[in-house]
Amino acid sequence: MAKKYKSKWYAGGLAFECQQSGNCCSGEPGHVWVTKKEIATIAKYLGIEGDWLPRKYLRRVGFRYSLTEYANGDCVFLGRSEEGCASCQIHEVKPTQCRTWPFWGSNLKSSDHWNEAAKGCPGMNRGPLHTLVQIDEIRLMKAPS
Repeated sequence: MAKKYKSKWYAGGLAFECQQSGNCCSGEPGHVWVTKKEIATIAKYLGIEGDWLPRKYLRRVGFRYSLTEYANGDCVFLGRSEEGCASCQIHEVKPTQCRTWPFWGSNLKSSDHWNEAAKGCPGMNRGPLHTLVQIDEIRLMKAPS
């Protein structure tokens, strides 16, 4: 197993600390995939009766569900202070897809992929160093079904 870890380009770890830019929660249209269990958890957190989110927060995409976005690409749960700091209005219960940023497989393919993503995320390559084991624990986190 040690050999497997040594072969990864990020075996020495990666630095990341959220800077509350909101860049990971806005921009080009996309999807924040959520499971039925995550939907129920978010609904409960927001004080919504039942275990489902209304259409203003949730959309169906094929056989899956995604949080909605505003026309400018902001996630429906992205809040911004007057000073420009971004915050997730459901941070305590945010979906697994959000919890695993920036340690997504697409960003970890190579150092070039990581550094390309870092151009849009000021928290990448700064802050505390995450070890290879920590990165893989986050990367492989499963959403509750």
